[in-house]
Amino acid sequence: MGKSTLFNRLIGQFRAIVTDIPGTTTDILRHETHLAGIGQVQFLDSPGLMDFHDERPFIQYIVDHSDVILFVIDDSIGFGPKEQEIFSHIMRTGKKENVILIVNKLDINWKEKEYATAVADYYAQGFDVVIGVSALKELAIGDIKDALQHKIDHSPTLQKKVTPEEKKESRISFAIVGKPNAGKSTLLNTFVGEYISKVEDKSGTTRDYITTDFIYEEQQYTIFDTAGIKRPGHMRGIEKIAYTKTKEMLKYTRPTVLFMIDATEGITHRDMTLIKEVYNLALPTVVCLNKMDLLDKKQKDHMMKQTQAKLDFATYIPIVPLVATSGDGIPNIMKMVKAVTAEARRRIDTGELNRAIAKDMITRPPRFPKNKICKILYVTQVDINAPTFVVFVNYVARANFAFKRWIDNTIRNYYGFV
Repeated sequence: MGKSTLFNRLIGQFRAIVTDIPGTTTDILRHETHLAGIGQVQFLDSPGLMDFHDERPFIQYIVDHSDVILFVIDDSIGFGPKEQEIFSHIMRTGKKENVILIVNKLDINWKEKEYATAVADYYAQGFDVVIGVSALKELAIGDIKDALQHKIDHSPTLQKKVTPEEKKESRISFAIVGKPNAGKSTLLNTFVGEYISKVEDKSGTTRDYITTDFIYEEQQYTIFDTAGIKRPGHMRGIEKIAYTKTKEMLKYTRPTVLFMIDATEGITHRDMTLIKEVYNLALPTVVCLNKMDLLDKKQKDHMMKQTQAKLDFATYIPIVPLVATSGDGIPNIMKMVKAVTAEARRRIDTGELNRAIAKDMITRPPRFPKNKICKILYVTQVDINAPTFVVFVNYVARANFAFKRWIDNTIRNYYGFV
């Protein structure tokens, strides 16, 4: 059904092992995480056993002990006898109002423009909240989190379980990434104000990513100091393992990335390769030019211009000068981290989005070859972090690169998304 894939998406980590083999998860998996606007939430992933007779006690336990139930069904299978029995138990416990029906794997049998029709059929089962998703493709995961918050906000019983302090709390996670010896561990120690990560004047001192929490101006943060990433041909043994773990952490935790560059070396080919890896993961990013105290004014100006020129493929990425050893530049970095994190979590109203696109289609329309016009029928945001938009058009084949860039630029012109 994809329960474990969905579980990993919701908690932002590769916690549950995912394979194509039914019954991979054999025990109840638990993971506590923080969701913005809600607070601490414990997710439970039920096992998918081959024999439903063995699986039933686990499912009943989760239903009996959960405040909100994410009832996941496989659209390619439908609402069968097993699902009917689970629903009957939910009804017996009196928790029907606290159920969100998740219809997974819609992408197998339906085109994207048919998703609404596919989901509509499931309302007949008696659920008031039905969300169609593709856990594998990360489609509409943000809608599930929004529905969870809506359930809590409109349930007097659940509201009592979430303290005002938890609702106000919105932890920000960010990772320090870059080549070896760029000053990543020094920056971590400066942030936290104590000796957390080993610092030496040689590359490769950090072998695995280090995680710690700290508070800055009443905002809670989780920070990841990652191992310096060498060229693939230069990595050996544990360095390769550390690199793989870092990529998996970035992929599933999805923190804001502070990309560290040694300003005395300038932005190198290896820096550009790594920045593009982060770019391809669609992670909110701030580029930090470290060791700026070792440059004179002319060199600093040249370094800023050179970095801006090389990041022309993503001009919206902020560039901040820094001296990690003294902390000079940290206030600006923290300001940018909060800004880009907030931008990554933004959700644009569908009606407002379509009005903006329609306006620019008239005032500055995209250009197409003769008789190859591609018309936009409808635009909607389907996820946050990374903000993801689905655009329905009359001819998909005509949606060329320039047209997609036009859509990207139009959305950024109206809504920023630094």
